Amino acid sequence: MHVDLFMEFASPPAGGRGARDVFEDGLALARAADAAGLGAVWLAEHHFLGDYCNAAAPDMLLAAMARETERIKLGFAILPLPIHDPVRVAERLATLDLLSGGRVLWGVGRGVTVTELEGFGIEPAESRAVFRQRFTELKAILDTGTWVRGGKAFELRPRPGPGLGTGWLASVSPESFDLAAELGLNVMTGPFKPWPLVKADLRRYRRLSPHGKTSFTLAVYCADDRAAARRRAGPGLLWAYRKIFEIARPLLTRQLAGYEDYRKLGWLAPLLDKTLSVAVLEAMGLAAVGDPAHVRRRLAALKASGLDRVSLVIGGGDLSVAETTRCVDLLAEQVLPALADAPDVAARRVSA
Repeated sequence: MHVDLFMEFASPPAGGRGARDVFEDGLALARAADAAGLGAVWLAEHHFLGDYCNAAAPDMLLAAMARETERIKLGFAILPLPIHDPVRVAERLATLDLLSGGRVLWGVGRGVTVTELEGFGIEPAESRAVFRQRFTELKAILDTGTWVRGGKAFELRPRPGPGLGTGWLASVSPESFDLAAELGLNVMTGPFKPWPLVKADLRRYRRLSPHGKTSFTLAVYCADDRAAARRRAGPGLLWAYRKIFEIARPLLTRQLAGYEDYRKLGWLAPLLDKTLSVAVLEAMGLAAVGDPAHVRRRLAALKASGLDRVSLVIGGGDLSVAETTRCVDLLAEQVLPALADAPDVAARRVSA
């Protein structure tokens, strides 16, 4: 199981930092993850969601990371296709792939916030059909480097590299796992759907797509002392998850055409409004906060489920860069080596 990072570049009020600060902290964290031997760093793309996310242009942030790292893979998680021209997506992927030496990973989805879809003039009820059409176009461009528009043929420059062939689909509803299998995509899921529900979806996906890859995202903070880790990371994580459920609330509580399956998760919103805590998040499999032994046990359980990748959101955006990079160091030294097929970080550091 590959252990990755997931970044959303939040700037919560408690952190006291603006977008430039969180960008610089993210670059530092990417450098630390690269040195530590983590598998990939995935960047979200969100728009108009206030201090929850400043990553409206992940391609630019990943380009900066490409020049400051050497080995770690660089992932889009995810590209919301209903708001993008597939040609421009393919151009950005091909360009970043060259800049990074073939390290690009990409994921796509139709978007799960009404605010973002409406901000780009997309009716939520139309997002599924728009996604299918644009994914078909994107996949053809990445496979061939060419496309036809208005009866005229065009050629992409730079041409897409061979490593861009298979992507990931952001999957929340059971239908989206089925769609991933149908389209030949890997699946990435999290962070607000409880892990027991995700496990059932993954079992069905694996029956439909035996060779498909799987990834799950959860919040993590690792420190030398478990109680201190929970005291320090708890407020930021609770802020972040409240934001997630606030953003997703229209899909969870309203009957929106094309998003009917999200209503089945509607019970989460009022429950978490009243009882949200680090312990509750851990009980739902959405977080692992504590000392290295605690985090190691929780990640080992995810590995035992057959996951191919796990993406870690370190804290809730209010931690200092010293705290997040120390977390990465602890993961590298005391957690990753215990996972059988994780990189040998100690050997990597010696050879460096």
